[in-house]
Amino acid sequence: MEQYINKSDLVAEIENRIKETESMQPKFDQFWAGQISAFKGVLKLLDTLEVKEVDLEKEITLMEDKHHGFESLSRADIIDVARHFFELGMQVSNKLQKGEEV
Repeated sequence: MEQYINKSDLVAEIENRIKETESMQPKFDQFWAGQISAFKGVLKLLDTLEVKEVDLEKEITLMEDKHHGFESLSRADIIDVARHFFELGMQVSNKLQKGEEV
């Protein structure tokens, strides 16, 4: 099963690593300077990734209509709802990677 990392959490962790590295070693040390440069390069890459939002209310309404309300969902219904939102996330992700409009 795929797992996802929150972008802002990842950015914060990399920024913390930069601060730790900068405080531990002198600036003239090439190894540590290279490591800091690599961290900053990853941050620049992360800045290029877009985080798009989906009209969740619309999607919930579609699933609610399909299952005639959510009051008495069976296990199969819950799996269907979960699959729908997983696939929705994958579709958005794939469109973003291809540069398509979401």
